[in-house]
Amino acid sequence: MIKKQHFISPIISKLDQAIISGNKTALNEFWNKIERNGTPLIETFAKDKNYKLVTFVVKGTSETKNAVIITALANQDDVLTNNVCDHLENTNLFYKTFKVLNGTRTIYTISKNNNLRYNRFFDNIILNWHTCAPDPFNPKKFYQRYRREGQKIEIEYSVLEMPDAKPRLWTLKDDNVPSGKVFEIELYSKVLRMNRKMWVYTPPNFTKMEEKYHFFVIFDGKAFLEFTQPPIIFDNLIANKKIPPLVAVFIHNYSGFQRGKDLDCYPPFAEFIAKELVTWARENFHISSDPNKAVLMGSSSGALGATFIAYMYPDTFRRILSQSGFYGWFPGNLFFQRLRYYYGNDFVRWWDKEDEQEPYWLIRQFYKSKKLPLKFYVNVGNLETRTMPSVLKFHKMLEEKGYEHYYEIYPGGHEYIAWREHLPEGLIYLIGF
Repeated sequence: MIKKQHFISPIISKLDQAIISGNKTALNEFWNKIERNGTPLIETFAKDKNYKLVTFVVKGTSETKNAVIITALANQDDVLTNNVCDHLENTNLFYKTFKVLNGTRTIYTISKNNNLRYNRFFDNIILNWHTCAPDPFNPKKFYQRYRREGQKIEIEYSVLEMPDAKPRLWTLKDDNVPSGKVFEIELYSKVLRMNRKMWVYTPPNFTKMEEKYHFFVIFDGKAFLEFTQPPIIFDNLIANKKIPPLVAVFIHNYSGFQRGKDLDCYPPFAEFIAKELVTWARENFHISSDPNKAVLMGSSSGALGATFIAYMYPDTFRRILSQSGFYGWFPGNLFFQRLRYYYGNDFVRWWDKEDEQEPYWLIRQFYKSKKLPLKFYVNVGNLETRTMPSVLKFHKMLEEKGYEHYYEIYPGGHEYIAWREHLPEGLIYLIGF
């Protein structure tokens, strides 16, 4: 059971006392100050200097029954227990205060008149997307799209950037930096018996006459291109000689069961990547055949898939950039079992009954096997209540087996905005000069 949290904002407490004492202008003065200075409110937290109090405020109307701050700050698996706003009695002010780690960068949206039906983030936002809106007092925005059973949903979020958040050194477009090219293609896979959509990035001044390029395969390619924008990062790091020029292929993994089929340790998909895709890329894009210059990259299930493919084909890929990896996966996972029945005979069963009882399946395979010539960059957010334990287990396995790797817990959630800001350091660690 999630414990109810309650933090008191000194600013809101002072306003409450002023209203109780009969100050009839206090509320208007408060809103005027909000319009001038913006939100959220950030105040010191006396009990721990590593944190601050962050208060979100919502200006309601006579029709506002509740307000929910949909954010990862309390628990990404439970957006209701600690995210429903308090209401200052006899006012139009709804507010919610969180204790937030210094350096945090995350997103939030405001849901007025939320139906309060589902605690889990994804289920709640799918039902309440039409009630969501960005914070009108915060100019920083971040767009994200979701898909479920053919339904496409776009949410406009606001961005919380703590005063000491990581500077955006490499993730902003610089008009003075030469741009690489990105174009869409389709490649037919004999292994998968289907066309696969993907996008290819080639660096500025791409040529087949010079040294062969480093090669990246990036999963959830469409989402990564839209929300993380790696081409901007590649361009900046290449121009500043932090990394060598590279060619990257962004694989479209669609959503739902197709994504699970691709990325949840599926041998045919691994064969498609390591054999068909790599062969095609070598024939067309002048990429190196050195496995130490071949990188697999993904987040969440994408990180799981990247790690599995490197485990299966270490002579093809030896660098893995893993962000918030779904290492708790195992064949007995309920979603995976539903996926298996959904595809029926059009699905290669490669596991046995014992595997279905083996949590952290891929981690255990690494423990059972000899050490492979792989190098990892691994990170996870401090707000990732579901993902962090399995990533920590993966990190400990890498330590115990003696794998070369970098591990970091960043201040943020299971979100593209966090993966974007920490992607450059992963690139520099894995292939930097």
